[in-house]
Amino acid sequence: MNRLFFWCFLFGFVSTATFAQRHELGILAGGVNYIGEVGKTQYFNPKHLGYGIIYKRNLTQRIALRAQFTSGKFSANDQDATELDRIERKYSFSNNYTALGVGFEANYVELPIGEFGVSWTPYLHVGVQRLVADELYIPKGDKVAVAHGKKMTMSVPFGAGVKFNLGQYWVIAAEVQPQFTFSDNLDGSFPNRDKQPTAEQFSTSLSSDWLVFTGISITYAFGRIHCCRD
Repeated sequence: MNRLFFWCFLFGFVSTATFAQRHELGILAGGVNYIGEVGKTQYFNPKHLGYGIIYKRNLTQRIALRAQFTSGKFSANDQDATELDRIERKYSFSNNYTALGVGFEANYVELPIGEFGVSWTPYLHVGVQRLVADELYIPKGDKVAVAHGKKMTMSVPFGAGVKFNLGQYWVIAAEVQPQFTFSDNLDGSFPNRDKQPTAEQFSTSLSSDWLVFTGISITYAFGRIHCCRD
């Protein structure tokens, strides 16, 4: 009898956990800008398109795990800078990237995804990403960076946003996502001189390069929910 009670209890617990699962799958798109040793130093200056897919696993109405794959382009030109030394230097570059990462998302208030009606909440997010970008260098006597292969590094995306639950299945979110990268050569300022002995090195920053994504995501929610709620 005790064993039967145990298995009934375990089946009920697993069934409840399964029925409570909620998933979101969708797309995201927005603008990307870079912050480093070339061009403007504005933190939020969307310039090129970034896009990708995003998946979220809602553990509760306030906590979610997220995974995303993004791709895009970023560039900079000293002619757009406000610092006189950069304007006179006239360096420029263009780079492409792909990123695959996982993270954690926390809503400010509970968001009942899967229920009818409209609700919204601000949220915070943080994660870690594998970032692949062109490895750049500026040839001696030149002003434009060129690529010589790809290089993998890591980045830490974080930020804030606001999301809206529209009806029973759709969620729209807008967010700002700065990304601290573990590279100081997204712009060609700190090249690998073992591979390119004549490359110009002009990195003067105490920090690595940054990428900033500003955009929206649209996700479709699916999965079983409780059939009866207060």
